[in-house]
Amino acid sequence: MCFMSKIRDCITRALVGVLSDTFKTTRESIEKLFSTGRLKLTPTPDPKLGDYGISLHILLKNYDKSSWEEIGLKLCNAILEAAREECGVEKAEFINGYLNMTVSHDRVLLDLAKLFLNNEISRDLSGIGAGRKVIVEHTSANPVHPLHIGSGRNSVLGDVLARLLKKLGFTVDTRFYVNDLGRQVATLTYGVQIAESAGIRKPDDAKIDHWYGVIYAITNTLIELDKLRSSLNNIGDSVLSLLRKLLEALREKSKQGEFLELSLILTEIQEKTKFVHNSPLLFKKLYKACRVHAKKLSEDPDLAPLVNQILDALGKYREAWIEYKRFHRAEMRLSTTYPHLYSSLKSAIKSYVEAEDSIKEITKRAESGDEEILSTIRRVTQDILEGFKSTLSKLDIAFNGFDFESSSEILGLAREVVNKISRTKYARVLESGAVEVDLNSAAQDYSYVRDLFYPDQAGRFIIMRSDGTTLYTTRDAAYTLYKFRALGASEVYNVIAVEQEREQKQVKATLYVLGYDSEAEKLHHFMYEMVQLKGVRMSGRRGVYYTMDELLLDMEECVYRSLIRERGAPAGPEDVISKLAVANTRSLLLSVEPGKVLSLDPSKLCEYEQGTIIEYAFVRAQSILRNAFNLEPLEDPVGLSSKIREILEQINSSFERRALSVEEKLLVELLVDLKTTLLEAYRELKLNRILEYAVKLALQFNKFYEKCPVIGERNEKTKAWRLLLVYVTHRVLLELLDVLGLPKLKRI
Repeated sequence: MCFMSKIRDCITRALVGVLSDTFKTTRESIEKLFSTGRLKLTPTPDPKLGDYGISLHILLKNYDKSSWEEIGLKLCNAILEAAREECGVEKAEFINGYLNMTVSHDRVLLDLAKLFLNNEISRDLSGIGAGRKVIVEHTSANPVHPLHIGSGRNSVLGDVLARLLKKLGFTVDTRFYVNDLGRQVATLTYGVQIAESAGIRKPDDAKIDHWYGVIYAITNTLIELDKLRSSLNNIGDSVLSLLRKLLEALREKSKQGEFLELSLILTEIQEKTKFVHNSPLLFKKLYKACRVHAKKLSEDPDLAPLVNQILDALGKYREAWIEYKRFHRAEMRLSTTYPHLYSSLKSAIKSYVEAEDSIKEITKRAESGDEEILSTIRRVTQDILEGFKSTLSKLDIAFNGFDFESSSEILGLAREVVNKISRTKYARVLESGAVEVDLNSAAQDYSYVRDLFYPDQAGRFIIMRSDGTTLYTTRDAAYTLYKFRALGASEVYNVIAVEQEREQKQVKATLYVLGYDSEAEKLHHFMYEMVQLKGVRMSGRRGVYYTMDELLLDMEECVYRSLIRERGAPAGPEDVISKLAVANTRSLLLSVEPGKVLSLDPSKLCEYEQGTIIEYAFVRAQSILRNAFNLEPLEDPVGLSSKIREILEQINSSFERRALSVEEKLLVELLVDLKTTLLEAYRELKLNRILEYAVKLALQFNKFYEKCPVIGERNEKTKAWRLLLVYVTHRVLLELLDVLGLPKLKRI
């Protein structure tokens, strides 16, 4: 039997051909009957009938019942010919319109064991990539604060993708793109310069990336609060101006009593604004008053425009006020927790206008190659990257290289991109001096660009600012060229959040327009959704996040409590707790389809135990093999293979058909699914399916272990078959742990 696909899927594919030939109809019509559920292959209700059965009455209804037996015999012969070698079907029976098939699970198990012993599965899988070089860029978090659970999801997805590609035979190069030229890094650098000039230093017990995250949050908070205060004042002045106009318009109408009540409320609000400073409360009352009378006011052509303008302005005021309160709460928390740092930054940041001018100047100097500012940026960035590495090393995640936006190679390519696009008919220089790219025009000339954005418009975007600095999209296009040219990639995967979908399309479209059509087509955006924490709205700008360091510590606490609950006290090597925490953390971040939001309730963190489930099954399989053969499976794979070959020789020398139990059959059928699962995850970029498969396999192995004794089995032949089954399970779990990046524990 070929180790190619799930047994049920394999039989179904064989049935499509057999049924279309037998009943003289098209494959498409049979496939449609399967897809709509009118034909369905299901487990039989009684093992005596076989393993799988299918009702064929929908096809037989047009035939005289006297001919059914002849048709059934033809079907049995045909399915055996089509599915014996490929799917392991050894017997087929036709009974009253039902076709029942028996799978030789024992032979399937023998084939699986031989394939693993001869490393044919690894060779088969590695043939997919055949050594082609692929770059996986992942994490690439802005180096301004510690890695949080959102960037942690990116890290785990990227790492598992890289591991999967390696398993499939690709030569994989993992890269971290360091955004050290963006506004966020410039903001942090601005804050660091102020703090260091005031003599503020990192506390000895603070992790470096966490400390810089605080500086970044306070700097941002102070700038945003001043900006929001200015915005609130401007909007408030606009509201009051509109209010006066509305009152004047109402004067004549109020004499008639038509809007007397509203006029009185508006007058009261106007008067109170002269000496009451709680403007939000007054504006809330104004909004309510206008809404109450909105219908009647809308009927008056003179009043309706004014009321609509007031409501629109109040809506903007409300949004700004909500944001202001968020930053104000952050200010209270940060100023209380870090009073000296806060005071230094507060006294230095006089206005948001001055601060933003300073930040823009830092960006401009850095991009122009100013070594003085670049040295500060590099020092700060390297410190934070060391913090990242420390966190990710706990999860067994590392990179082949770090690429910096500020590098001469990428900046040079960015200038090349700007120069080339500027010479096309799709670029124009705006009055401000900025260069804009018109992808709408490009979409008319290139179907690739049109299809890339369909059904949306391709739109326009700025590729260079008026001050000569480039934007994220420009530098990302340059970095893509760097990956293909300098790093020699044949394909590139960017693990980037779904919110960057449009920017990634702009990169691909720009490359295509410039003639780099192959690079554009081989650039893949692996999109993933964000992480939502119950009761928490994360924001690095306000210093509100659930860091990966905290998540790992909390998960260790969960594992510790679980072991106490089960055993009374943790046992085994000291690092078991931390490794189980890593397994559960990686599994948690992988548990939801990448394109869907991962919702997490931190209070229920201890319920996420998928990693532990897999680890327990893996350790249990090793324990059985260890006791059976008196060797350490992970340390002596050659010795283990030798023992399994002896078992195979015993079985082959006196082969007797082995009727497996239900638990054994289900386990065998899952073991066959390895390659299909890995290939589906690769083709559809749904890495959660690998985890789901591993958990399902682990749970079925546990059921087998509970119902079918191995070491304690007295019948030597039965014991031999079960040891074979444990060995194959061990090997499949080993492959899955490799791809999932879970620790390979020996004992728990």
